[in-house]
Amino acid sequence: MQTQVLLVDGFNLIRRIYEARAHADDELDPEVIVSAAGSLRRALNRFNPTHVCCVLDSHEKTWRHLLYPAYKENRRPTPQPLLDAIPRFEAAFLELGVLSVTVSGYEADDVIATLAHRISQAGGVVWILSTDKGFLQLLDQHVVIYDHFNDKELTPEWVLEKYGVTHEQLVDYWALTGDLTNNVKGVPKIGPKTAQNLITTYGTLQELLQNPPTGTVGDRIATHDREADVCRQLACLKTDVEIGINLKHLRYTPDRT
Repeated sequence: MQTQVLLVDGFNLIRRIYEARAHADDELDPEVIVSAAGSLRRALNRFNPTHVCCVLDSHEKTWRHLLYPAYKENRRPTPQPLLDAIPRFEAAFLELGVLSVTVSGYEADDVIATLAHRISQAGGVVWILSTDKGFLQLLDQHVVIYDHFNDKELTPEWVLEKYGVTHEQLVDYWALTGDLTNNVKGVPKIGPKTAQNLITTYGTLQELLQNPPTGTVGDRIATHDREADVCRQLACLKTDVEIGINLKHLRYTPDRT
């Protein structure tokens, strides 16, 4: 039987549910935990995976903060009641047969990317449950991104229609435009349309930086080539994180639901 793995972006799921509900600032509505577990159960029933893992952020400084101290400075901090309730979420997920994993010093994105890469390389199928656009760079014949809240698979065709570049080119595209959700600025005055045209024309950021076009845009890129390179590093998910678990730890037994 082919390995089929569901990887859940835990805080993406939990935070979306939390923000959708009215709640007191100093305590967590228990229904958030119930709703998160219900959403996870529906995903399990939909995909019927052989293995499953919920990956949570460590909420520590990461290598991205060391590379770029302003990383995510514009983000509102995770509400303390939500952080305090993490063990309760983990317990609720474990009742469904789902292990929660956190790797100190790494974002969940890098942990999920590492797991997805290893499983895909071994010929397994991976479903990533998240609305985070950063995972789109991982798309291939073995990796599917599923937007749980809109009940939609995000495909390479969807990426091309939305961004005007292929999913393989997204990291280079974001190196130019930046990523405002993470407070990453990119190259000044390079917007989505210009970035699309440049990446489509040159193919890669490396080729663009080595042979920038003439004129104002080329001068701007040449002046800010370091910023573009840093932005690319920030956008590119790591696939070599030491996680300390293997697939046998993630085996899913449906009758545990």
